[in-house]
Amino acid sequence: MTIVKIFFLLLICISISPSQRTRPEKSNYEETSRYQDVLDFIDALKIDGKMMKQTSLGYSTQGKRLPMIVYGDIPDTKPETIRKSGKLVVYIQGNIHAGEVEGKEALLELLRELKAGKHAEWKKNLVLLIVPIFNADGNDMISLYNRPWQHGPIAGMGQRANGQGLDLNRDHMKLETPEVVSFVKMLNEYDPQVTIDLHTTNGSFHGYHITYSFALNPVIDQTLDNYTRNVFFPNVEQRVESDHWRIHRYGDYLEKTPAGKPGYYYWVTEPRFNSNYVGFRNRLAILSESYSYISFKQRIASTKSLVVNILDVANTDWKAIKETIQKADDAAKNIRIFDSLAVRAEIVGSNPSQEILLAAVKEVRNPYSNEIMFLMNEDSLKKIVTAEFYSSRATRKSKVPIQYCIPDSLHEVIALLHEHGIQLTVLKEPQRKKVQRFTIRENKTAEREFQKHKMRTLEGIFETIEQTIPAGTVIVEMNQPLSRLAFYLLEPESEDGVVTWNIIDKYFGDGKYYPIVKAIE
Repeated sequence: MTIVKIFFLLLICISISPSQRTRPEKSNYEETSRYQDVLDFIDALKIDGKMMKQTSLGYSTQGKRLPMIVYGDIPDTKPETIRKSGKLVVYIQGNIHAGEVEGKEALLELLRELKAGKHAEWKKNLVLLIVPIFNADGNDMISLYNRPWQHGPIAGMGQRANGQGLDLNRDHMKLETPEVVSFVKMLNEYDPQVTIDLHTTNGSFHGYHITYSFALNPVIDQTLDNYTRNVFFPNVEQRVESDHWRIHRYGDYLEKTPAGKPGYYYWVTEPRFNSNYVGFRNRLAILSESYSYISFKQRIASTKSLVVNILDVANTDWKAIKETIQKADDAAKNIRIFDSLAVRAEIVGSNPSQEILLAAVKEVRNPYSNEIMFLMNEDSLKKIVTAEFYSSRATRKSKVPIQYCIPDSLHEVIALLHEHGIQLTVLKEPQRKKVQRFTIRENKTAEREFQKHKMRTLEGIFETIEQTIPAGTVIVEMNQPLSRLAFYLLEPESEDGVVTWNIIDKYFGDGKYYPIVKAIE
């Protein structure tokens, strides 16, 4: 950190009024902000509608308003105004898992810095949409026994689930929570080119203060993946390291990975997760994971460092980001050049000899609950060279159609596609088409519930037939930007579509054929 930065931070600290200090700052980092604390903090900033404006993302299950602060040189917060500004739009959210509170606190500190005039260079090329508290209901379900092994806040934190008892970071395909419905509505209206989702690790062990990930699935646009992986993040890593934080991709060192050998492993490919979902929409998605086993104060500071350096890079490279995203949109409109795409995927090796930092943890007692917490032992830090698993490949593929033909009786499916922003048309007259029809050979449901669903899996074969498609059928043309998302939602063997989440259960009829067919000519 430069002398100028240190001086500026000291100047800000001296001038901060008590009402503009976060609850962790007021409590010596023993406590985290409640929902009302967040509202009071935002009010205390006295946002004047110039560079910072206040609106809302939506509402929680329990009816709490989710404040969204817009920062940038724009006249108002209307989505059309922001889209037409020509600037790079970046959405940042904290607290999707309300026991992982560092993002919330880091964003409040960032809002205070923006109000004080810091980072003024961002307004030239960026518009920021900042939502500090996404899971407002779970945030206030404070307990000393939530995430007890995490090193603070020792006076307790919220819970992972929202007010419905659902994990918001598993809801991006089925859209059953008002919070994620509001998030997807925001994507459709504001169309941010970059999203940042702030978390804290949940059991993985390594030697880094802060880790990150990005969209990871073989369906995701390769040009976007290459830029994110090989250009954008190496630049961000270098900057975060200059702030004296150790940073790497998010993962866990396993003595035995699913590949049967040791390695540093990541495990998420499904678009139900926020970062993968955004990638399926051809946008640059960023997952931040601060390390559970460093102090609460360090987690807030390292999270803020990552966010600030991401925004610095985005401000510098905004044109390259927009150009990359435009290429991804153009490729999605021509998705038919891929004869087939993944409907199920797995994580595979990306580097057979990656240098990884590991560290042991010490056991310390929470003075209030007497529960054991873990704290990284900095003296145990060591380097190893091991395989890294940070790529993905298809385990099953399906042919990409020209269009999907959905009977108009499938009301829930059609409503879900509309909520995702997928373009739909209605067939005005009957048409004879050559289509692929899926014959169901196996129809299984999971024995255990996951997110209040017994997830369904179909196995079968496609057969090519001629069929009259009746008037009123809803058509999903695949020459549209959200073709990748439509594909994963509608394919019968998809691991994360309308079949998986029981949305189509009552439409199986006699159970012989999947009711949606694919036009291939």
